[in-house]
Amino acid sequence: MHLVRAALYKHMTDCGDATGSSAPLVSLYIQYKKSFPEMDAFVERSIAHYDLELVKRGGPMKQGLQSFKESYPEIQGIFVGTRRDDPYGDKLQFFSPTDPDWPQFMRVNPILDWTFDDVWGFMRQAGVPYCCLYDQGYTSLGDVDSTTRNPALLKNGKYQPAWTLANGELERSGRSTPSGTAGSSSAASGIPIPIREARCAGTANGSCSPGSED
Repeated sequence: MHLVRAALYKHMTDCGDATGSSAPLVSLYIQYKKSFPEMDAFVERSIAHYDLELVKRGGPMKQGLQSFKESYPEIQGIFVGTRRDDPYGDKLQFFSPTDPDWPQFMRVNPILDWTFDDVWGFMRQAGVPYCCLYDQGYTSLGDVDSTTRNPALLKNGKYQPAWTLANGELERSGRSTPSGTAGSSSAASGIPIPIREARCAGTANGSCSPGSED
């Protein structure tokens, strides 16, 4: 979301709008039945911080996106924070349509080639807000019942922050269910943003990619 807002600002100013302002982005939060209160609170803060229009839908991801599509049929694409090292990410390109049996969107994957370390390096250097759970030993967030602190971050009896994880391949070590079973919001994955002609709209994403569910 931070990158999308920056790109929109540059586009608007390059087009002659001195303020760089644009219409609020529509942000879809596909929410677990038992989501972390800290994540819900972070989403609400992000809505205000980035000037978003929040749309909430229940999971799993596929049904949530279908409901969103029915409510916003004019939205043709979504920005997604998926990386190649995420589940199913190695099958994606920077522009990848959803699978035929999914609600039809063009997935735009601007950080596809970023690594776990790239994400955290950028966020910390740029001061990008993130959910406080990442300071408490979590590296990947699902629902409350399937998510624990990452055991790789336990040092001398204390869990370290997510960005100290030495091996990015262990990012999902605290998840007990595969990605794609439901949707959630994740600071590391970013917030998908559907595009509405020259304006943007958006979705809060889960760790899976729309159109890649088993």
